[in-house]
Amino acid sequence: MSLNPIANLLKNDATLFFSDFGKKAVEESWIKRFKKQIKSVDQVKDFTNINIATGRESLIVDVDIDCPEANLLADYFLPKTELEFGRESTPRAHRLFKVIDLHQKKHTRTFCTFADDKKSMLVEVRANSHYTMCWGQYENREKVVWTNSGLPTEISWVALNKAAALLAVASVILRKYSKPGTHDQYLRLVINTLWHHKLEQSDCEKIIKAVLANSNCEKCDDSKLAKIKSVYAKDRTEEIQGLPTLAVEFNWSEDEVKDFKKLLLKITGRDVVPEFTHEFVNRIAYMMKQKKYYDLQDKEMYDKDSIDVKYAKDFKNYTPLKFWKQHPDRKVCVDFTYKPAEPKRFVHVDKKLMINIYEENDLKPDPKANTDLWDAMVKHVIPHEDYRNHFLDWIAYIIQNKGKKVRHGLILQSDEFQLGKGSLYDVVRDILGRVNAKKIELDQALDKGKGYLVNSIICLIDEAKSSGKWEEKQRLINTLKTILTEGSVGIRQLYKEYSEQDTCTNYWINTNHRDAFALPPNEVRYWVYFSEAKRNAQLLKDYHDARYNHNLAGGVYAQLLDRSLKHFDPLGVAPHTVYRDQMTKLADKPVNDYVRDNFEQGVFPFDRDLVTTVELLDWLKKVPRVRVTRENDVANALKLVGGVRVKSCPVRSVGKNVNIWVIRDHVKYLEMTAKELGSKYEGFHSVKLYNSSVV
Repeated sequence: MSLNPIANLLKNDATLFFSDFGKKAVEESWIKRFKKQIKSVDQVKDFTNINIATGRESLIVDVDIDCPEANLLADYFLPKTELEFGRESTPRAHRLFKVIDLHQKKHTRTFCTFADDKKSMLVEVRANSHYTMCWGQYENREKVVWTNSGLPTEISWVALNKAAALLAVASVILRKYSKPGTHDQYLRLVINTLWHHKLEQSDCEKIIKAVLANSNCEKCDDSKLAKIKSVYAKDRTEEIQGLPTLAVEFNWSEDEVKDFKKLLLKITGRDVVPEFTHEFVNRIAYMMKQKKYYDLQDKEMYDKDSIDVKYAKDFKNYTPLKFWKQHPDRKVCVDFTYKPAEPKRFVHVDKKLMINIYEENDLKPDPKANTDLWDAMVKHVIPHEDYRNHFLDWIAYIIQNKGKKVRHGLILQSDEFQLGKGSLYDVVRDILGRVNAKKIELDQALDKGKGYLVNSIICLIDEAKSSGKWEEKQRLINTLKTILTEGSVGIRQLYKEYSEQDTCTNYWINTNHRDAFALPPNEVRYWVYFSEAKRNAQLLKDYHDARYNHNLAGGVYAQLLDRSLKHFDPLGVAPHTVYRDQMTKLADKPVNDYVRDNFEQGVFPFDRDLVTTVELLDWLKKVPRVRVTRENDVANALKLVGGVRVKSCPVRSVGKNVNIWVIRDHVKYLEMTAKELGSKYEGFHSVKLYNSSVV
């Protein structure tokens, strides 16, 4: 047998030493091994094994290819070298390279393993303090054979280990190659997995091309590489099926998944940080505006010391954030955002990385659930079909297009308390989830902080009523008209500078007052409906029973998703209703505000149970800030505070056919006849004038 391989190794300053013939393992100490060192080919004897001490001054490193798949694929990944040998059965299983940046202490040995029922060792890289038998005979009498003998190829330590890791990953993919008929799905999930673990597109193509060439499937050719281009064109924040789905569909064990992840991390160099760091970087993000760390697990902001204390146990002797800062996948974000249309945790807004705080509700549409009570409740509250259809279209658009804004809001009014307006919203809230469907009071709507804007798909302003002053109602309507229609709005949150905030929130307003808002004439931002319905206690009871016990929301969800919206224009003006005109007329009268204020406070002359519009009109004309000339205006104001009119009552000193208004204790007075009621009435203005004239 030619001694050229030994001669070439000696020329390259390799450290060689003798060991027992026919025995691979060397159990002697390094001191004894070096006493048997070979300095020249003349020292080589028959029936002797020769070993190379890898690393050291020669910088020669051995790549040991340990499994059939790796032997088959090695030429696709390892650089060519002129020093190759192995057993007679695997003549190219060892390849020697000269690592130009080999570190005596740091670089000793790395390996790639995969824990399945076959040989677990895939590829091994031996450097300092290791050896490889390169001449002689094994225990099974196989001899060492050399297939190439020349100069070792020069390479860096990182490049060699990446090549070994690529080879190992390809070997696993080939070893686990799926059964015929499932190759497309298998390759799709494999490519998704490589993309998800940040492998470069060129490395992914190299792996898949090598596997396809050795798959023994005629249909698996380079045309499958098109899958790689489509996957790598995706945004990095997009969520796709990967290793978890691959493991389930193709029966990978937990240990196999764990080992495959380690191999993927080796390719990108992410294996050098503590193992928990890879999970840690997915939990923690740094928020630049807040100068704090956001923990996505418990959704709280912390300073660095709190983070280090919380996760110290997972890093043992290391500071968690030290490795987080070094990790290539760490997330440094500018701020928070709310993007229901993009169900990804990290999104870019104007090229700035943001955390998307939108949380998808877990309720699923249920076409089999009975929705009769929903239909009955909507019809009860809104008996007019045209108006009812617009109401349902408005809701369905928001459900079908989460994160999109309808450029007009709803105002539902009823004189009856607990009619069911809020119950309709409750089902919408069940569908979207409480974090996405808010209920706020009127003062919150006027708050300059407007925190509800940043995290709501829909917002209910419940029991909307200003304090009563015309000026406040005007300020309210001016505030709402901007946030109802615009895609962004200026906010000033506590301890923060003023900023322009994106908003996708849609607004639904419930009120029991017909003059709740001072709507300008021809206002097109509001769809207004006054319900004349009366409270149906049994319907409400059955309705909420269906909500809690029979998945009413799931059924309504399915119904709204299937609703056709071809006639609905989300960007158009609100359809006209006669009720909008009525609200405009009612709310634009200071007399309404004055009557309500004094009635609620029990101030004279609204401290009594019975009043007449005749006396009130004459009395109100003398109030400087109330301009009123018609008795009908006074009557409308009394209606707004719950007054009920009784006609043709004879009242001494006032008139024979006076309209008396019962504003308190209705049950008592409405049982009386007009004559009885007239006798009970006590004048407060005309009587004083009459007595004064008599005197």
